[in-house]
Amino acid sequence: MKKGVRDTLVFDMKDLRHEDFKAFEALVPAASIGLAYEEVEFIEPLSCAVQLFRQGDDNVSVVAGVETKVSVECRRCISPFEVDITTTLELLFTIGSESLEQIEADERYYDGETLDISEDVRQEVILEMPVWYLCSEMCKGLCSHCGAELNLGACSCEVPDESTVLDSNPFSVLSKMLENN
Repeated sequence: MKKGVRDTLVFDMKDLRHEDFKAFEALVPAASIGLAYEEVEFIEPLSCAVQLFRQGDDNVSVVAGVETKVSVECRRCISPFEVDITTTLELLFTIGSESLEQIEADERYYDGETLDISEDVRQEVILEMPVWYLCSEMCKGLCSHCGAELNLGACSCEVPDESTVLDSNPFSVLSKMLENN
């Protein structure tokens, strides 16, 4: 790891006591902030550029840019491919207690000594991940009969005519019922 690059998203606020601004670089393993999924492999650590701005005596504004790369499996053709994840967070922390009864959704608190943005980064990365992974919008997927990958070429299956497909469809009875009415 390069000198001056951190491996955590927890910041000691003593670093900001006598300055109004501080910038940090961090390379954080995804698993260390709870990003571990069966269908997603993080192939790079989270690269974070974090800026802390003191605002008044107690407030700290945080701007963080986060980048990583994941490997996922296409939902149509089951081929693995890589996806770049990039996001930016802008947060405002104030000294306080999270046990206060009324907490607004966008309010963040820290204890005055340390500031931890790990959970905020974890949530933001989750929101940026694709819900339905496709290697390409034009992906043809797999043949439903023989399982051949149709992106590589046509398979040798015979394409049934439309009446055969309708008869094999369990819902084809519904269209016949509509015709009779």
